[in-house]
Amino acid sequence: MIELATIFAAPSACRRLADFGAEVIKIERPGAADGARRLGEADGDDSFYYRLVGRNKRPIELDLKRPEGREILLELVRRAHVLVENFRPGTLERLGLDPETVLLVENPALVVLRVTGYGQDGPYADRAGFGTIAEGMSTLAHLTGEPDGPPTLPPIALADEVTGLQGAFAVMVALHHAQRTGEGQVIDANLLESLIDIVGPGPAIYHRTGYVQGRQGSRLSFSAPRNVYRCANGYAVLSGSANEVALRIFDAIGRPELRNDARFTTGAARLAHVDELDAIIEEWTSTRTVAEVVETLSAAGAACGPVYDVAQLVADAHVRARRSFIEVPSPDGEGPVLQLAPTPRLSRTPGSVRHAGLAAGSCTREVLSELGLDDGETERLVASGLVGAPSSERAAA
Repeated sequence: MIELATIFAAPSACRRLADFGAEVIKIERPGAADGARRLGEADGDDSFYYRLVGRNKRPIELDLKRPEGREILLELVRRAHVLVENFRPGTLERLGLDPETVLLVENPALVVLRVTGYGQDGPYADRAGFGTIAEGMSTLAHLTGEPDGPPTLPPIALADEVTGLQGAFAVMVALHHAQRTGEGQVIDANLLESLIDIVGPGPAIYHRTGYVQGRQGSRLSFSAPRNVYRCANGYAVLSGSANEVALRIFDAIGRPELRNDARFTTGAARLAHVDELDAIIEEWTSTRTVAEVVETLSAAGAACGPVYDVAQLVADAHVRARRSFIEVPSPDGEGPVLQLAPTPRLSRTPGSVRHAGLAAGSCTREVLSELGLDDGETERLVASGLVGAPSSERAAA
């Protein structure tokens, strides 16, 4: 599997496949490494984010703008099952690597995943694509936040990670087809449509009724109770979407008479009186600890849990018992780095973390040797700048 990609969606797709055994050769341009290496808090020479998104990959440096670099890439293509790229539309073609007329000719069973902001065609295709823009255009930001507040962006690379998941899924579908037929194909994935896919039926509702949903804080437009509720020492989340569960909540908070209150007997009635409903629930939660609220409402069959910060998450008894997080040796950090174990968990073919994200160019010599280049030829390519030596060699030079 070949990765020609940087921040963040396409590398995310490759990381997920690498966790489950795919050999990913990550190609970076000499002297112009993936920008994810420099984003956020650093773990030695690279960022903690890159340690995660680059894990289990074999990084090499190769200049694709030079004919000899292009030929090395094509030799890798002939041996690969998948190529993933996130250049702007037309860039791969300008490099002489058109998927239909070059890549699939060299390897007819190749799966090519192309990840962009808006897709390979359309009026916005040539624009730079960023998850932030997709989060704004998809209606996610419009729907997120308090009713009297501004649209709110997620504090994570949500559009990129969603697109990474969709991209990994699409690659597996295409590989299944290729294994059955020998026929490869090109996948057109983009940030905008990936995020539209998860925001719900808002467009269908608007098309039929003309209704434009606004911000509702932590509520849902189709279920109540559902919110974040203040407790004596923090916050808890609660959802009672099934009608009988919602009614059992009234028993749990010592208000069984509300079962027969016309304002709350059905889902539609609760939605119509959601302010009153939330006030009643929070009156009860605010005098109890988070643990008491979670224990009482969970025992009633309601979906209830704590609102954690990261310190509380990694200390949680269930998370620790499941070994959800593992310590991975850091290539050049001061100690092991904590990362989520591969997920989901497969019973017969579980994922694994073989290493955190390696330094740029770490595997250049190794990969070139596998292509049949001897040490002398590799040294010539390094000296010419066509391929990059490992960063440790550059630092010592």
